[in-house]
Amino acid sequence: METTPSDAIALGVTFLRAGKLDGAANVFAQVLEHFPDHPDALHFAGILKVRQGDTVGGIALVRRSVALAPANAGAWNNLGNLLMREERTAEAAEAYRQCLAHAHAHPEALSNLGLLMRIKGDIAAAEDHYHRALAVRPDFPEALNNLGAIALARGDLAAAEAHLARAVALEPTFSGARLNLGEVLTRQGRLREAAANFWEQLASGNGEGVAYKLLVYALVETGRRDEAVAVARRWLAEAPEDPAARHHLAALTGEDAPARADDAYVEEVFDRFAETFEAALGRLDYRAPALVGAAVADLLPAPDGGLAILDAGCGTGLCAPLLKPYATRLDGMDLSAGMLEKAAARGLYDRLDKAEITAGMEGRPLAYDLIACADTLCYFGDLAFVLTAAATALRPGGRLIFTVEALEAPDDATPDAPAFRLHPGHGRYAHTAAHVRAVADTVGLHVELMRKEELRKEGAMPVDGFLVACRRPAEA
Repeated sequence: METTPSDAIALGVTFLRAGKLDGAANVFAQVLEHFPDHPDALHFAGILKVRQGDTVGGIALVRRSVALAPANAGAWNNLGNLLMREERTAEAAEAYRQCLAHAHAHPEALSNLGLLMRIKGDIAAAEDHYHRALAVRPDFPEALNNLGAIALARGDLAAAEAHLARAVALEPTFSGARLNLGEVLTRQGRLREAAANFWEQLASGNGEGVAYKLLVYALVETGRRDEAVAVARRWLAEAPEDPAARHHLAALTGEDAPARADDAYVEEVFDRFAETFEAALGRLDYRAPALVGAAVADLLPAPDGGLAILDAGCGTGLCAPLLKPYATRLDGMDLSAGMLEKAAARGLYDRLDKAEITAGMEGRPLAYDLIACADTLCYFGDLAFVLTAAATALRPGGRLIFTVEALEAPDDATPDAPAFRLHPGHGRYAHTAAHVRAVADTVGLHVELMRKEELRKEGAMPVDGFLVACRRPAEA
């Protein structure tokens, strides 16, 4: 019996799915040599090209396929997926819509279009698409994971767990759902269960840095320090250029522990979480900006818009609404471009700079009447350099108001007891009250206020810190 083009393409697809790319390439080339406009051969040859590393070439072939056979819904969906790889989101959305025009209940296209709507911020439309996909295919792990991720971002941990647990039950090697489920369990304080999911996620061969980071945290907090060290060493071995891997191994072992968090580490962490930062903090009862704002209101006269103010480590600008009424000029400074983009969208800052705050403040002597620094100095060990820079940037009589995480000094502490510590789990620094006072005094700042406060929740447990206000003496 003579082999038909459809038979040959089916063989090529079998090779493709088995990872036998050379065999697939040979089959598709032979088909296209005799039938250069065969839509299915073009479609799967395009997918093969992407597997071989040529995404642009693959897109071109799949475009030819759908031009020749526009009713092929699956090819339209795959075209959308390829366009997403190139971050051509508008074209991808149109491809998914073309898929749905020919197959109204195509679950993958519904889910994919929902993801694009979620990226655009239209969460209600995204959820609607995921539910429509599940109505067609109730056992669709991708749609369940996406619904779980939305519930996680919203802080509805019960709904998130339900969706994500079902997704991993259907597809145990679904690394994205494992990671999301582990994060849900971490936020509920169920750290042993969370660790088990992170182990599964890493076992799937998708060793994402965030999974390593969360696994290290879970292991430390459940008393499995040696395992955490082993995980951190594996992370660094797999990603030797990853600043987060270096930072967390140093936090665990003290090996090459930095005087402050590396700029690349801080930038990477906050660029990654810029989109979800504020929603995540809302779930942690995050209080640092409100505490700083309350201290400003307590210590300063009624706001008259007359002060030059710097928001040092401004992030997405959570302090800006609290500081703006006092400001004739409100500047912001942060290492993360992603955070600064969010801060700029508030429209409250007169100037925003991408800079490390020590160097940034050193370069602006006598520039500010007030410097606010909410939840930023936890990325510094010895505070001497950053407080010296702040004192330099303050005008006589100016104030620095900030938070730090608290390190409790034991009653029998010796003079050489640590004044600050890099936490082995979450990788932030905590400081003793004595260190804060001593450094402030050394750099010429008078401590007006220091009180213990709960800054946020971490793994369902409170994180205590100090709210501190210092003043540079007025010139005589």
